Amino acid sequence: MKVITKFTGFLLTFWLVLVPAHAVESTKAKAGAKPGVSASAKVKPKAKAKTKAKAKAKAMAKSKATQPNRAGNSAPAPGFYPTDESSLDAEVAAARRILAGNFRDVGARERLSRAAVALIGWLLDAEAVGDSIKAERLSRKLREDLHDTGWRIRKMSQQGDLRASQASGFLLGRGILLEKDADKSCAEFLAAADQFAPAAWHAAQCLMETSSDRAWMLMDRAAGRGHATAQEWIGRRCLGEFGAKEKDFACARAYLAQSASQGRPRAQTLLAYLLMNGQGGPVDVSRATRLYRLAAEQGDADAQNNLGEIHEMGRGTTANLEEALSWYQRAAERGLGSAQFNAGRLWAVGVGERKDPAKARALLVQAEANGVAQARQVIEWLDRQGLPAPDASGGKAPAAGGATNKD
Repeated sequence: MKVITKFTGFLLTFWLVLVPAHAVESTKAKAGAKPGVSASAKVKPKAKAKTKAKAKAKAMAKSKATQPNRAGNSAPAPGFYPTDESSLDAEVAAARRILAGNFRDVGARERLSRAAVALIGWLLDAEAVGDSIKAERLSRKLREDLHDTGWRIRKMSQQGDLRASQASGFLLGRGILLEKDADKSCAEFLAAADQFAPAAWHAAQCLMETSSDRAWMLMDRAAGRGHATAQEWIGRRCLGEFGAKEKDFACARAYLAQSASQGRPRAQTLLAYLLMNGQGGPVDVSRATRLYRLAAEQGDADAQNNLGEIHEMGRGTTANLEEALSWYQRAAERGLGSAQFNAGRLWAVGVGERKDPAKARALLVQAEANGVAQARQVIEWLDRQGLPAPDASGGKAPAAGGATNKD
């Protein structure tokens, strides 16, 4: 009997244990849960929901960072640098609106400083290719729109931002926004020389007198990274300038071609001269003429003078004295002695019906003052009222096609 009682108690206990379990399972079934799902499985929907919630919150935070704030300004990610002038103008306007409400806003001032650093980089690039108009425009924008960024750019540089170091070198070297300090400027450029071509170019200038070997190493680095002025300088060194002991015209062509392709006028003029005279490679009059014209239109006086000679002599084109005089005159106005002589000579002998002895004399006097010895002969010829000045040709009036400056 005791055995039966114990057995009955055991069954009752077992049943009591099963009832709650069955009840839970039943509730799950009523809720639409699949039978046989383990206890661990029922946690997963909550985990997924939590993960989705986190992802949604993260997405909203990211979206909020790029959405206009209450002041209507887009807040870029930390370290953002504008990539063009349009985005720079937008950055400056947005930061100024924030500062109008809170002039101590650090984030807004950092945005202005990064905009200034980007602008200085573009300014240095413009100078490298010889685009003086763009460089001046950017310089004016720096002074007017970003006049209060100098000290923070210095701070960014001191914190290890090499782009800011290059910008700081520029500001210190020119005395713009910061007090001029040549030594500090050179230190900043040297710090950024390994990373930025303009910095390497300016660092080379700093070292040219004290450590020329290192300077030319930096110059070569800048040229290899596409710095147009550095490419031109190495090309000129290959032509024997800057103390070079030998000339290598093929080397000069290679570097000058790289610089000229970026639009640097001086490199275009020098390359045109090599092409016109077949130095370092074959003669190419057509390409030389195109390069001279590109450089002349940008104001290079030597290119203008040499283009005048091409039209006067008819090299690769039909001779045209009117066109020649026009280019000589433009170069003469830039103070080039050989062009003053050429223009004065044509005004003296006349081009078509155009003849002006007074203008000729004025130009020839300038040419003589600039070291063109032949100008004296034409001046004396004018003094004799048309009588030929003594020269090797037997005393005739100077003919079209006199001295030119080709380099």
